[in-house]
Amino acid sequence: MFLSLAVILVPVLLIVWFFTRTPDEPNIQKVDWKPMVASARAHAGYPVLAPKETPEEWRPTKARYADKGDRWVGKTVSAGNRWELGFLTSEDIYLAVNQSNEPAKAFVASVTRSAAADGKIKAGQYTWTKMVSPDGRTRALVTKIESSTAVIVADADYRVLTDYAGMLTTS
Repeated sequence: MFLSLAVILVPVLLIVWFFTRTPDEPNIQKVDWKPMVASARAHAGYPVLAPKETPEEWRPTKARYADKGDRWVGKTVSAGNRWELGFLTSEDIYLAVNQSNEPAKAFVASVTRSAAADGKIKAGQYTWTKMVSPDGRTRALVTKIESSTAVIVADADYRVLTDYAGMLTTS
């Protein structure tokens, strides 16, 4: 009887251990974002937002630029000259600035998860429209910069977004 119980219990314990163990820290690939900023600024046709520096513990995870008509994500095509720069903060919050000269309404809706306006705020050198997604999870700041629309977006409170907006510059 004990032998039968052991034969059944050992595989069950192995299965429980495998599915309940804590995974190792994910391997986040950092990107070299500064050359991408220079390239985007040379090609975009509008002033591209990026920070001069970020806190040392932030990890740059995404820096990409596409000209109008180029492939953007998956099989989508960029409707304008489009720029995105994203970081994981020290609290593991993904925070990104997205910018494009494509039609503003569709661009903002796609980046903000169809967020609605939630007031105005001054941050850095711009006045931003605060936006919040329908489920209240995602917040964004939106502003016009010449022919482009810039959107800062994160699943965080407005303080995190305004701090990031204060770091951004077009030079």
